[in-house]
Formats: sequence, C-alpha cells, structure tokens
Amino acid sequence: MGLFVIGLNHKECPVEVRERLHFSAQLAEKALTAMKEAGDISEFALLSTCNRVEFYGYTEQGQPREAVLALIESLHGIRRNEFEHFLYLHESKDAVRHLFRVAAGLDSLVVGENEILGQLRDAFKAANQAGTIHSLLYRLMEKALKTGKEVQTRTKIAQGAVSIPAVAVELAEKIFGTLSGEKVMVLGTGEMSVLTLKNLRTAGADIAYIASRNEEKGRALAKEYGAIWLSMEEWQRELTGVDILIASTAAPYPIVLKTHVAGVMAARRRRPVFLIDIAVPRNIEPEVNQIDDVFLYNVDDLKGVSAANLKLRRGEIRAADDIVDQAVIQFQSWFEQLAARPTVERFEEFLEQVLQAEFAELARETGLCEERKQQIMNRLKAKILHRPFEKIKEASKNGGVKKHVEALHSLFNLDTDQAPSTKH
Repeated sequence: MGLFVIGLNHKECPVEVRERLHFSAQLAEKALTAMKEAGDISEFALLSTCNRVEFYGYTEQGQPREAVLALIESLHGIRRNEFEHFLYLHESKDAVRHLFRVAAGLDSLVVGENEILGQLRDAFKAANQAGTIHSLLYRLMEKALKTGKEVQTRTKIAQGAVSIPAVAVELAEKIFGTLSGEKVMVLGTGEMSVLTLKNLRTAGADIAYIASRNEEKGRALAKEYGAIWLSMEEWQRELTGVDILIASTAAPYPIVLKTHVAGVMAARRRRPVFLIDIAVPRNIEPEVNQIDDVFLYNVDDLKGVSAANLKLRRGEIRAADDIVDQAVIQFQSWFEQLAARPTVERFEEFLEQVLQAEFAELARETGLCEERKQQIMNRLKAKILHRPFEKIKEASKNGGVKKHVEALHSLFNLDTDQAPSTKH
C-alpha cells in the first residue's frame, strides 16, 4: 500500500463517538507500543485531538485497516461496527495532501486554527520516542510541520476567531449580544482554558470563577484575571450566580452532571444559564440539556459560527491550498526518487562492472596506469549517468518515475545477478 492515513474527524463523526475513541497521551503510548510489537506496519504515528483521531503510517504488507480496527477495539473496548463506518482512508499522494492540510489548519473545525500544529508536533515527538517512525515518516512529518508553519506566516488565514475557545466566546456573544457584565465560570486551567480566558477578557466578560484541580496554577490564573479560584468540589455552589459556564478540562468523563445543575436551578428562579463544553471527551453530561432554562452547547455546535467566519477568508484558504499543493509535489518528487534509488544503484553497479572489465583489458594492451584508468572511468560514468538521473528527477515531479525504472530494468537486465559479458 505505501503511505496511508486512516481516521475520523468532526466532519462526519459526531462528538459522542469521537470522545469514545479519544487517545490520551498514556493511551497513545500504549497504541504505539502495541503497533510496534505487532510488526504489521513499518512506520506509524497517531494524532488524537478533540476533533480527530488519525493514524499515519507506511506499510508494504497489504491493507492496514484491519490492524487499526483491531487496535481501537483492543484499547477502547468498543466494537468496530459502532465506529468503522465513520473511518476514511487516504493512500499515497492523497495521504500526503491530507496530512499537509491538517498541519495547515485547513481540515480543522475552525479553519486556520494553529493549535493543530502543536498537537501534530507532539504526536510526531511521541512516535519518534516510541521508535515507530523512521526515515520515511520522519521526512513526511518534518515536511508537514514546515508546510503548516509556512501557511501561517505567508497567509492571513489565522485572522479572526480561529480557535475553538475564540469561537466558543463568539457563540456566547451571539447569545447575549454583549458579554459586558455577564458572569462567567471557567472549568480547567489547561491550554484551551487559558485561550478561553484571554478571549473572554477581550470580549469584556466578568470572569468570576476559575475552577481546577491544580490549586497553584488555578490561583495564579484567578489572580491574573481578577477571578476567584475554586476547587473542583466547590464550583457547584457558585453556579447559582453564574450566567455562562465554559468547561475545558482533561477529565476523561463528565464532571458537570445533570444532578449538579438541577440542584441549583431552583435557586436561580428561572434565570437561564448557558453551558459551553469545548472538551473531548465531554466534561458536561448531555442530559443537562433536558433541564428547563439550561442551554448546553458542545464543540459540534460551534460549526455554524466557524462557517460564518470562513466566508471572510476564502482568498486566504486558496492561497494556503496552493502552498499545500506545492509541498505535496516536492514531497512526492523526493519520495519517487527514493523509490527509484535501488534501481539507480543497481544501474551504477552494472556500469561500474562494464567499465572495470573493459578498462582492465585496455590497461593490459596499452600499459595504462591505474590512476589514469580510474580518472577516465569516473568521467565516463558521470557522463553516462547524467542523462538518466536528470530524466528520473524530472519525471519525479509528475509521477512518471516508474516507467524509467522499468526501462532501466528491462534494457540492462538489472533483475539478475549475472555479471555483464566482456566478450566481443
């Protein structure tokens, strides 16, 4: 098969399935180790974010789909018929293009977001440490990261609300008209929560509470944003006076339950509360939405806001796609030349044998010294090899290397170990 991408993302797969297939850092490490020990796939990397789970790899042994399905079933305890219809498969050049578009933020729920580049870098680092990537996937990942960075610096695709926290805050603004004076509670102190806090402050919201398990970091953030820090055991009692709760913790299960919210709604006297859950796996129990005057939104509900922002950046997206297309051509050219290398080396060996045999006879007849003989041989070999090498390099830009490789094999019988004849 060669290079492949197998995965699912926000476009077709709902959050309730994505959260069940999410790989924490620890589980991703187990997945890499398991795939390495199985030995079915030569090189392998895994990316798991709130909006996608993707397996990147290279194999010469048939179809990797079965290996990936078995891995997911084994580590998540979920039957394949519950998720496999959401999976997509990209091969060869299409796999390269897909990865580069992911790195560029072009395949994200919020097109242009740059968090994905850091997440991809972390996935690359984890696979490298696990020893599941080698020269081919290493080169591919390096090119993907470089392409993503190039899109960020050469285009304005990142203008506007281009992160999930930014879109979440924009959604809140659409609901309230303005966030000025609205009391907000943020659950979590991770990267996404910090981005949320920054966007809330820009929008003029009253950041009343920050709740977290990490007291030191929580208190520091609370001080920075003029809020009160709460432990994860205390946030419920303060929900009575909050207008908006935004949850983004690393908990692998819901921490805001229907019973929690129902218990405080009576004291609110029918004053509505808006809950925005930007975590995957989700932090807020979906059944919370059944309570009167409670309005719950998750990451999939942000698509409408993101789509509206997208219209403003159509030209930048075209420019970003052009950068990706050029990067794909460059990588494919390198990859095709790499694939041709064994044949080229075999042809060089063939030519070396011919020249050695002929010049050995010439040296016996003329007394040509060894140094002069080697100089002439090297010059002749360089001249003979120049044209085939240039043709292969040129053909690598349009996928035409195979016919040149096949021609060399056929014309010079490179598939055999028989030495070239020197008889005339």
